[in-house]
Parts: sequence; C-alpha cells; structure tokens
Amino acid sequence: MRLTGGQIVVEHLIREGIEKVFAVPGHGNTALLDAFADRRDEIDVVPAMHEQGAAHMADGYYRSSGKLAVACTSIGPGATNTLTGLTTAFADSMPFLLITGGVHTYMENRGVLQEIDRPHGANFPRMAEPVVKRWWQPSRLEQLPLALDQAFNAMLDGRRGPVLIDLPQDLQAEYGEYEPPAAGSRRPSGRVAPDPELVESAAALLAGAERPVILAGGGVIAAAASEELVALAEQLGAPVTHSFMGKGAIPADHPLYAWPCGDMGSIPGNAVTRTADVILAVGCRFSDRITSSYRPGVTFDIPPTKLVQIDVDGFEIGRNYPVEVGIVGDAKLSLAALGDAVAARGERPDYKQSPYFAELQDLQRQWEEHLAPMRTTDYRPMTNSRALVELRAAMPRDAILVTDSSNPANQAFNEFPVYGPKTNIVAGGMSGIGFGVPAAIGAQLGEPDRQVVALVGDGSFLQTGTELAVAAMLDLPLVVVVLNNGGWEAIKDLQINLFGKDRTVSTDWRRGGEPYFADVAGLARSLGCAAERVEDPAELGAAVRRAIEAKSGPVLIEAMSARELPWSEMHPTGWWDITVPAYLSETREEYVDKRGF
Repeated sequence: MRLTGGQIVVEHLIREGIEKVFAVPGHGNTALLDAFADRRDEIDVVPAMHEQGAAHMADGYYRSSGKLAVACTSIGPGATNTLTGLTTAFADSMPFLLITGGVHTYMENRGVLQEIDRPHGANFPRMAEPVVKRWWQPSRLEQLPLALDQAFNAMLDGRRGPVLIDLPQDLQAEYGEYEPPAAGSRRPSGRVAPDPELVESAAALLAGAERPVILAGGGVIAAAASEELVALAEQLGAPVTHSFMGKGAIPADHPLYAWPCGDMGSIPGNAVTRTADVILAVGCRFSDRITSSYRPGVTFDIPPTKLVQIDVDGFEIGRNYPVEVGIVGDAKLSLAALGDAVAARGERPDYKQSPYFAELQDLQRQWEEHLAPMRTTDYRPMTNSRALVELRAAMPRDAILVTDSSNPANQAFNEFPVYGPKTNIVAGGMSGIGFGVPAAIGAQLGEPDRQVVALVGDGSFLQTGTELAVAAMLDLPLVVVVLNNGGWEAIKDLQINLFGKDRTVSTDWRRGGEPYFADVAGLARSLGCAAERVEDPAELGAAVRRAIEAKSGPVLIEAMSARELPWSEMHPTGWWDITVPAYLSETREEYVDKRGF
C-alpha cells in the first residue's frame, strides 16, 4: 500500500480504533491534518482553541470512557504548549498519544522557524522526555509504522501514560510503502498476576487485624477493580478511604466509606488511617497531599501501623513507607486473590455488629456535623460548601464531575459525594488549574449519553475557558459551574493563615482599589454558550437543573462565591507542608515543630 506519512498515521489510528483526534492546526502539521480529510466518516478531528486544551481534552476523554485519544499540534510553540497537559496525564498515569509536527529532516539544526535547536536540532522531544513514557522522532518514513505500533504498546503496558511522536514535516508528505499490521498484533495482553505466597501473607495480616483500613488510589479505578475492593472491604469490615485519584472507588453512601484522608482529608478518613493496625493500600503513591506531608500521627503512623501495598509499578512499593507485604500486580487480580485467601480462612462475623463499625458511623456523623454550618448557611456570596450541596442535589447519580485544582477541587474531594468509578475526574498529581473545562469537554465527548459537569473557579476559567468555543461548536450538553470569588482565593486564604492578613500578594484582584470580578457569564455568551449568574445559594440548584434539562448546547452558571474568611474557608483536617520564611519567627517556629522531616 503506497501512502504518505500522514496517510499512514491516519490508517494506523483507524485500525487501532481511535475515534477522536483533538487538534490545533499550524504549518508544522498541515500535511498530516490533510490526510484526515478523506477519512472524515471514520475518525473525527475535534478543534481545540489552545494546545494545552487539546491535551487535556484527550486526557479527559480517556478518563471518562477508557478509550484512547490523540492530540495533534504543530511545531515549536504548538508543541511546547502541550507540556502542561502531558505532565498532568503523566502524573496521573493517563494514556494518550501526542503527535507534533517536526522540523524537516533535511533542514534539521539550521534554526528554521520554531525549531528548538540548542543544544541539539529538532529538540522538542527532549523537553517532553520527563513527562512521557516514551518518545519517537522518525527520520525515515519506514520507521513510522513501528513507532506507531510501539506507541500504542507503551501507552497501555504496565503503568499507563502519554507518549509522543514528533513527526518531521517532510515525512508527513512523502510517499512510502505501508503494510498494515493486524490491529493489536504488537500489543501486550493480560494483567499482572500477584505472587500467591505474598497474597497469603497479606491475607493473614488483614484477617488478623482488629482495625484494618483500605486506602484506594487511582490504580483501583484504572484496573476497574471497584467491585473487588468493595467485596474485600465487606469481608474484612474495613473502612475505605481514598486519594484524589481513588475517589469513586467505593460509593459514598456505602456504610464502610470513610471519606478521604490527607491534608484535605476528612475527620473519619484521617481518624481510621491514624489508628489502623493494618492498612491495605492499592494503587496509591502516598503523595504529600494524602499523607499530611508525612508528618507522623496526623494521617498515618507507619510504623507501628503495618502496611500491605499493591501496585502495578514496583517502584512505588515501599517508596514512602516501609511495607510488611509488597505485592506487584494488577489491582483487580490482586484484590480478587486477596478476597479468596481471606474467605479460605473461614467465615467471619458480621462487621455491622462490631464496635469498630459503630466507631466509623460515629466518625461519619462528626464529619457531617462539622460540615453542616457551611453547608446550610444562606450567607451571600455563597459558600463553596453550600454550592456543592445544591450541585449534588441537582445532578444525576451517575453524572461525571470534573474539577481541577484550588478551592473547588479540594472541597469536592473532601465533601462532595460520588457513587461510582470514573464519575470524579480531577487533575490529581499536578493539580493544575485550567484542566477542568477542556477535560470536561473531552469527558463529554467520551460519554455523550451521561451528564458531565465541570466545577472550576474563576481563576481556572480565565486560563482555559475559551475552550467553551469548542463545546459551542459541537453543541455539547456540557454544564460548567464557575465559582467566582474574584481572585486566587485558595492561595489568598493560605497567605492570610500563614503570614497574616496584611501580607497577601498577587492573590486579591482589584481595580481602582475595589474588588475585581470578571464577567464570566458574559464571556461564555460571547463564545456561543447559554449562561446565567446566580448570587442566591437557594437558586443555584434550580439553575443547574435548567442547564441539565436544556440539552441544547453548553450552559455556564456563574455562581458568586465567598471571598472572605471564614466563609471562604476549606475544611482541612490534616496538615500540608507549606514553608514559612525565617523572618516570620513565631510562625516559623511553629511550622518547623510540625514538619515530618
């Protein structure tokens, strides 16, 4: 088969089952994009407004649907603008294929327009190298098919992640011979099974524990292992807490749900992990956010608490805490094997009759009571907690919530209930603002028959909210709720709490000395979306219901939210290591006393 390089790419993507390519055009990928023109009925090219948005869309598409997508951009800034999206996907182990335009092979190292040429010609892949699983830069057309095969292999093998093909412009346009392989013929198959002896050792520890706890990470969601996790928790009577990426692994209304742990964790989440005798961690990196910056006795006390750790990536085993048993394996297979091994040890008593379960119920009630004042207040501008209550009541149970970072994401993490895997999409490891809107567009395209709601702050929206133009062009039934507090409120509150009210810098937006609020609803309307502003918290739920019922294109709701303490306060129950300057001596002394190192 005689095809150009661009046609080879398109043919290969179609054979691999790719349905969506999120693209920003430029002179560096024109020949590649032209190859899609004759295959419009087989593969859909979705325009993005910015390359960061294209990467987040491909990422969000996979997170909601489990189907791979491609982002395609031009050379130079078109490529470098994707780095935040690549990094976000890499940190959270999310696969997508990025194809960037590259320097013509015969002009490499001449410093052509947009070439990154120092210290090496055509050097963009070296910029991306730390945040992709692998990259390819073919110099001959016959190298391209193998690069594509290996790219799909690398994305899905073991710990998943994004990959890059930097495709020189001349190779996009030249003819070459292409013999299409059978789809998946170079793909690894199956799951990594756990060592049976280690499973038995782990089962003995867990079955003998008086206060077992299960910590669910993103690996549970990635392996579709929620059913096995819940079954094991019920066998053991173990409370289940989770990381940012593990939210949704167990339904929030399950009696063993302990809410999250960590610095932005909950009362029950941190209480059960702190006092556990054995913790089973599954697909969790133990980052500083989940461990209260490793400060002993706040979230974890390992040792003396014994740790059983399961991860598909052996590097994570024992990385941050010593383990009693470390199992390298797929979460689904490992949890199922653990369940069988525990069952083989004999019938266990009903966990609902135990004092440990009664203690968990009491902790859950304490958490509800702790949240109640901010959840029920009619204060205007509305608290984020009240907004979350109204939003949850208006959303279908199986709707997908997409957040990114800052107050909306942190509060959704520790107080917004979700009821199943892949219904909570968040920029976990990088926690970058700007992820929410484009990722929600990708998620809605990935799950067109389910409602997707993006919840972001005004700071996030002003970074990537122009991607709503894509949602408008595609008439997506996406709902975007923007909590507008006129500034970087999460960091402003952090500055006040650490340094004092008179020491806020760059976080409090003002114009002529008065608070500045962007007209978020007006901007959305200018992009072709329906939009309304809500100031009364009692009216937010009805506005969300109207937006969901419209189903005639994207709707943005601008909810004016609190910008002053205590009404803007979040609900941390752990501790996060944010450094205090030495010249603030009293605050610094208290900070140093709390550090885990």
